[in-house]
Amino acid sequence: MGTRKERRSRWFLAALGLAVAAGPVAAQRAKAPGKPAPDKAAVPTKVVACASLANLRILMTETAGDSAAIKARLADPKADHLGCARFGPDRVEGNAERVVVGGTAYDCLKVKESSLCRWALSGVPAEAP
Repeated sequence: MGTRKERRSRWFLAALGLAVAAGPVAAQRAKAPGKPAPDKAAVPTKVVACASLANLRILMTETAGDSAAIKARLADPKADHLGCARFGPDRVEGNAERVVVGGTAYDCLKVKESSLCRWALSGVPAEAP
């Protein structure tokens, strides 16, 4: 496994490799430009998260981040779910990791009954450079 510092270094290198491979255009498509922050009533009741950050970015790109399209894809048993699922926020135990790729922040959430964290779009905006 390695020390915590070694694991963080591996995560950073993996995220950096994803950023380089995906390019800035793909990262910009993953977030909705000019969309105001949702108020508390509009916060989704389910969280979409994937086993890998790359698969989350693919899902967001292919569905243009549209929650109805994501929900329909994950409900279709014949569709490729990319290792992604929807689950209630009551199953989230905390945040294990956080990365920012192309200006979009992602959190790796600790989920109940799982030893691995799952990647989701961050509820906290990325800091300005």
